[in-house]
Amino acid sequence: MLQHIEVSNFILIDHLSLPVSEGMTVMTGETGAGKSILLGALSAALGGRLSAKSVLKDARKKAVIEVSIRVKDMVRAEFDALDVDYAQDTVFRRELLPSGKSRCFINDTPVKAADLARIAGTFIDINSQSDSGLLHRIGQQMELIDAFATVSKEKRNYTEAYQHLLALQQDRRALEALGASDDIDYLTFVVNEMKSFSIEPGEYERLEDELIRAKSLREDQAKFESLLGKIGQAGGALDGLFEVEAALLKISEKSDAFEAYTTTLQQSISSLQALERAAKDTLSNEVSAEELDELRKRKSQIDGLVRKHRVASAEALMEKRAGLMEKLEMLQNKESQLKRIEKELVTAMTEVENTAAALHEKRKKAATKIQKAFATYLERVDLPKARLELAWEATEPSPHGCFKPVFLFAANPGSALEPLHKVASGGEQSRVKLALKAVLGKHASLSAQVFDEIDTGISGSTAEKVGGLMKELAQTQQIITITHLPQVAAAGSAHWKVSKTQTTDSTVSTVHSLDQSERISEVARMLSGAKITDAAKNQAEVLLNAL
Repeated sequence: MLQHIEVSNFILIDHLSLPVSEGMTVMTGETGAGKSILLGALSAALGGRLSAKSVLKDARKKAVIEVSIRVKDMVRAEFDALDVDYAQDTVFRRELLPSGKSRCFINDTPVKAADLARIAGTFIDINSQSDSGLLHRIGQQMELIDAFATVSKEKRNYTEAYQHLLALQQDRRALEALGASDDIDYLTFVVNEMKSFSIEPGEYERLEDELIRAKSLREDQAKFESLLGKIGQAGGALDGLFEVEAALLKISEKSDAFEAYTTTLQQSISSLQALERAAKDTLSNEVSAEELDELRKRKSQIDGLVRKHRVASAEALMEKRAGLMEKLEMLQNKESQLKRIEKELVTAMTEVENTAAALHEKRKKAATKIQKAFATYLERVDLPKARLELAWEATEPSPHGCFKPVFLFAANPGSALEPLHKVASGGEQSRVKLALKAVLGKHASLSAQVFDEIDTGISGSTAEKVGGLMKELAQTQQIITITHLPQVAAAGSAHWKVSKTQTTDSTVSTVHSLDQSERISEVARMLSGAKITDAAKNQAEVLLNAL
């Protein structure tokens, strides 16, 4: 259910903050006051198409439309699929930028307009007299029809069969797009080249690590070789220390004064010899220049193949190889695979036709119930002699089945039944669509319906009946309607008046919620025109109290 609408900088609206009541809300005002502007803003907030630049009141600033809606838990899966946080009180927001771009949000999470419209469409429907969508949208018509029949099993069976058919058709298209048989030699060469140079998962990263380690070891080995030269080579550190030791030992024969120094020197010689042995042990585990070259060569080969095949990494190279191998196998077996798929397509099409026929039988049985329900509502919108029948037309398999509904209409007894959109007048179409919406509202999950002057072309007692029907619909769902008919306006439980004020350099539309006395004056204006008479006020009170 709609809870709140907030609009800023949209066409003639500077800023508007409007709470929305339960039941039936009517919207009235002079022609051109901006009634449809508010519904346009609502449609935009719910993902409707529009040109962003053309709707900015001040072209230097963005327009923002926010709609707060209490949504049902049944749409939680849709929220999860978009990675949007579900909230019972959800805010849909549309921002229209001076650049001409627009942004959509659900609970502050950016989404595509199409995704926003899809979610919003599950519980809000916006209708106008010129909108013949219900008369042409097969999906909405099927929802209406299936509400009168227990078809869940048949729909599931058909959907599975149809999806299988689509998958086979996709496989056939993929095979047909593979290319000619002379591509086999080229693919074979490429695959063999890549197969001859197999790369294990993670090998490239390990190779890079080994190269870093090997380079570091080679640098350390050079340092140890230099160290060994300084320690053990002729004339090196050990030779010098041995000479000093020999001299001290001779001195010690004559005097004890240097005995402690001799011991210290011998300990140093021992430590230096230990260092020499450690350095030699390290060098015995050295990485040879050949080994380092092999590592570099392996990495260079992999890098060359990555560049040649225009991929981002060694792993991507292996993925491409797997894809080419699969493509080669498919190409080698293309003809046999196509023959297999053609056979499977025949079987799949038979299954689609059979499940579609079972689904269609259930829908045909529902037709009698539907036509009875329509007949009741047609009488209630003052078309008691009209007939509306549901016929079927065979089609190619679609998500909805292999038959599409055709609504046939005759306004008068004796008239031939013809497609509704071809023979019904504007006023008749408005009432027929209202009857369809009334039937749909009994079963569908919609929580709100918005009507934009759908009652145009009627008057008098017919208008009173239409108002009464809308009021009845409002017992189970929220109704918002723009109307020029006092009979319909009087049926509402809440009343908005749209006004337009003009200055020398600006025009602004505002919306005001009317209290009871203001409603009397507004309905009286609709009855009598600009000059409101006492008789019109009395009649307005009668209408407001009667409905």
